[in-house]
This record gives sequence, structure tokens and C-alpha cells, in this order.
Amino acid sequence: MHKTDIKEARKYKRHVRLWKGIVAIARPLLTPIFKYEYEAIPDIAGPCLVLSNHNTDLDPAFLGISFKNHIYFVASEHVYRSGLPGMLLKFVFEPIAKIKGSSDTLTVMKIIRYLRSGKNVALFPEGNRSFNGKTGEIFDAIGKLVKASNATLVTYKFQGGYFTTPRWGKGIRRGKLTGKLVQIYEPAQLKELSPEEISAHIRQDLDENAYATQAKNPIPYKGNKLSLGFESGYCVCPHCHEIDSITSTKKKIICTSCGMETQLDAYGYFPKDFIFKTVEEWDDFQEKYFANFVQENTDTKDSLFYDTEVELLTFTENHQETSLGMGVFKMYADKFLFESPTTTVTIPFDSIPDIAIHGKKTLVFSATGNLHYELQSKKLINVRKYLSCFTAIKALSTKKGE
Repeated sequence: MHKTDIKEARKYKRHVRLWKGIVAIARPLLTPIFKYEYEAIPDIAGPCLVLSNHNTDLDPAFLGISFKNHIYFVASEHVYRSGLPGMLLKFVFEPIAKIKGSSDTLTVMKIIRYLRSGKNVALFPEGNRSFNGKTGEIFDAIGKLVKASNATLVTYKFQGGYFTTPRWGKGIRRGKLTGKLVQIYEPAQLKELSPEEISAHIRQDLDENAYATQAKNPIPYKGNKLSLGFESGYCVCPHCHEIDSITSTKKKIICTSCGMETQLDAYGYFPKDFIFKTVEEWDDFQEKYFANFVQENTDTKDSLFYDTEVELLTFTENHQETSLGMGVFKMYADKFLFESPTTTVTIPFDSIPDIAIHGKKTLVFSATGNLHYELQSKKLINVRKYLSCFTAIKALSTKKGE
């Protein structure tokens, strides 16, 4: 056996050994804290690709608790740039890094290589945790990946994760979290399906609407910070339509422009006299608002909005990052502009294939020339506005080009 192969085999044995030990500790520790009830994934002969919806930071742990065998996870590349925690994560789990906001061919190749070598891989095809409780968009590329892997496909769905730890929120709400095995697709079965058909099955299996589930069987999710952090997901006031006027306390959501006040209860609902019943409704309003906002400001030379006291970083596929300083980040109808005392960076939208968010307030995107950017802030800001407007601008540009 080649030296490289021996090294890889030893590393894999270490990962499996550590996995078993950590799962044995995590199962009795996490299940009572999160009131996690799960359906175990049975032993599966041969490698499998496990796909799940995504609503909590600990979804990989919950999936690991539910599956007896070792799994390699696909994770956002930024975890490797987190200092000592990143080093430990690599030593123990070595997740497959995916750069958000980019089309990462190398990630896909590594997934297929792992599967074809007999290893199990898990990923969250939405690519992001949900802000509104609904399963996010799942692209047809996932069907192509499944088809190319020749592995068994397992679909697994979580329910209750959104209310347990809403992406915009802070702290844990004590309610109920469940994990359910949806389907196991054997390689022979997948061979008869087209990539588009496989993608359709995955969307159906992982489809979840937190509020629809809550309406059928209402469960209280108790906590003392039920409204805190709301502005990281929602920045447009439904009354005065001011952008970046929303702020929050543990119990209140407030508009600093018009004085509007509301709150969320333990079931995730607003008061009966509020304009919206659910966060999902506020989400729909905000997305439509930004779509109209972009259309109305297509020709403006002024910035659409901006954030101050933010840091822009560049980073490489090898997880090396460089700070471009602290400054002002502005969005225009056709570009991003970052200005600091030492530098000015302009990134035209036609050079950006996609953008994404990790965590609550970090914007990530790539640009032509193998450039990767990350916008960070020590204070709580809303970066969803950049994502929503960028998506609307791209859709408008595509529509004009048809």
C-alpha cells in the first residue's frame, strides 16, 4: 500500500474512533436538553449520502445521534478559519469544506470521491439554515450529485428545529425537536431516475414548514429571549416601511422610526392585533418589499443602503484570510462598494455568481478571478437585505435579457 493510502487509512480509523466516542457522549447529553426524539437510521450496506433539512447549528450532531455509522459532513469553509476550534474540528471530523456564495466544483468532486471509496457523507442541500421556518430552495444540481455518486440516498427530516433555535434568535427555546427517516433510495432504484426526478423526490422528502406543523399540533417553545435578535432577519418595518429601523429586546420588537412595538409568544406567533400572525408572513412581506424596492431604484446613482463599522475580508480556498480594514459597505443597483481609510473596493454584480449568509450577520460572496469576500460586523446588523436585493436584481436582469 502506498504511503499516502496508509496515512489516509489511519486518519479514517481515527475519525471513526473519535466519532463513536463523541456520539456516545452527545446522545445522553443533547437529547434531554433539546427534548430530541428521533427515528434511527438503520445499518446500510455500502456508502450512503444522507440529506437533511437544516434549522439548527447542531443538526450535524442530531443527525450523528440518529445514525450508527460514521459520516463526513459538508460544512461551510469558514469553520476552518475559526482558530483553535477549527483545528480541533479538522482533527476530529475533517468536514468537507464548501465556500458559500460560490459554485464549488472541488467540493462536489471530493464528495463523490469519498462516497466511491466507501465513506458516508451528509450534507444539507439548502446550504443555509432557514430564517422563516420553511425549507429553502434545493437546486437540481443535487440530483446530478446523487446520480454521479452511485451511493444509497437517505433523506432525513427534522421538525421543531426552527422554534428551538430560530436562526435570527438568541438562546435555546425548550419545546420539542424530532428527527424522522423519510426514505432510503437504493442505487438500483436511483439508476432508473433522472437527476431532475431525484431532485424532485429530495424536495418532497425534505419539505417542511414550521408554522404549518405548529398549527397541526401546537407546542410551546419556552425561553426568556423570545424576541431578541429579530432584526438580524427582519429589517423592514411593516408599518412605516423604513429599512434598518427594527431593533429588539428579550421581549419586544420595536421600530425606532415610527414606534411600532410587538412581540413573539412561546408558540412563535405575534399578538392578534398585529399586522402579521407569523414570522413567515413578515418574511413574505419583506421579500416582496425588496423586490419592488429594487425595481423602483434600478436607475438611481445613490446607494440603496449601507452599514458602517464593518470589516471586509478576502480569503482563499486554503483558508488564508486578509483584512481590508474597517469601513463602510454600500450596496448600489449594480455593485457593492467598500470604503475604509486605507482602501476602496468595488465589486460589480456581473462578476458575482451568488452570495450567501453564514450565521446571523456574516455576508459571503465570490467574484470573478477566484476572489472570495466575507463581510463581518461586531455589532448585530442585518445582511439579509443585501442577499434579498442582490437576488431581486439578478432576477430583474435575467427578465430584461429574455
